[in-house]
Amino acid sequence: MSRGDWFARDRAHFLPVFASAADGAVGTAEPIGKAPAAAVRAAPEDPPRPEAAPPWLVKALSYLGVHRASDHHSRQIMAWAAELGGEAAKDYSCDLVPWCALFANAVLLETGHKGTGTLWALDFAHWGVPLSDPAVGAFAPMKRAGGGHVAIVVGRDLHGNLMCVGGNQASAVSIKPFPHRRPVGFRWPTEAALPATVDFAALPLVPSDGRFSTQEA
Repeated sequence: MSRGDWFARDRAHFLPVFASAADGAVGTAEPIGKAPAAAVRAAPEDPPRPEAAPPWLVKALSYLGVHRASDHHSRQIMAWAAELGGEAAKDYSCDLVPWCALFANAVLLETGHKGTGTLWALDFAHWGVPLSDPAVGAFAPMKRAGGGHVAIVVGRDLHGNLMCVGGNQASAVSIKPFPHRRPVGFRWPTEAALPATVDFAALPLVPSDGRFSTQEA
């Protein structure tokens, strides 16, 4: 199966959300979006791919465009907090509180998987099963000034960056580039079958402008 075929198979589902996403679209062998034609021709030969995108990634992509509200009480973001419950729900008073870990937990919970149950992004560094390299759907916890961030691997770009979907990336659910070595690790849900391919070079190409994610607080 060629790079991105699992996206192509679900094209009817993905195209509507990608068409409205400000940060670029996930690509097939000929990426949808703004990738220059010359860059696409320079892409390496397609490696084998897993049979399907993990359900939590499909769920995450369906939320592309959800963003912080002007009154700081986004109905969707506050609903995720209520779904998570416990101390996290009590602590989540408005969407000015960083919500990347909330989003990661929500897409896991909504697809029948157990997350960390907390609002702390770096708790994902000790959750689940460690992977030796990124895989499509892997959770990527990382450090930032003053705290942490967590996002889900979608692919890579032609600049050599990881492309990840996450919450609270420029105040929205979006797909952004990250330096390949920025994550402190890559993690996978304990109860899920391990990915067939764990290799940065085997990730599908995703169009991007190469500008790193910087607004995550």
